[in-house]
Order: sequence, then structure tokens, then C-alpha cells
Amino acid sequence: MRVLMVLVLWVGVGGCDSGTTPPSEKVGGKYVIKKDTTFYDSGCAQDRLGGKGDGKLVKGTKFTLVQAKDGCWNIRLEDEDEVYIVPERVAAAG
Repeated sequence: MRVLMVLVLWVGVGGCDSGTTPPSEKVGGKYVIKKDTTFYDSGCAQDRLGGKGDGKLVKGTKFTLVQAKDGCWNIRLEDEDEVYIVPERVAAAG
């Protein structure tokens, strides 16, 4: 029974998406989108209000962090546009 419980826990942990923890916030830092991510033009509160977002950033999109507040990042894309994202699918650009 103990072996089965350990196996179930191991499989459960292994199946989790490890990409949901944002990297350290560093204003001016360079980051990249790891998985397609919804963006918002007027803040992340749009998502909490049932908004569907204003578009998607595709995997590989690079950006600079402008501001981070309450789990919402204001970012500047390479084309100089600024949008907001919830940073669950990002990584520091190396």
C-alpha cells in the first residue's frame, strides 16, 4: 500500500506544469514567453472581470519588464508596444 501511495504522489507531481511559477521580478530585465500567453491592453484586472484578453503572445516572444504589481506585469515588447500579462508562462531570457 505504501509503495502505491508513493507511486501515485510521484506521478502526480511529475505531471504538474512546472511553468506556473514566475521568475524573479527585475524591472528592466529581459524575459521570454514559454507558452502562448494572453495579454491585456488595460491591465490584468480585465481577466478577473471575465475579459478574454486582447490577444495572445506566442512562445518565444521576448520582452522587457516595465513594472510588476500584484501578480500582473506591465511589459514592453520588442516593437515598443506595452501590454499586461499574468507571468505564469515566462522565463528569464538568457
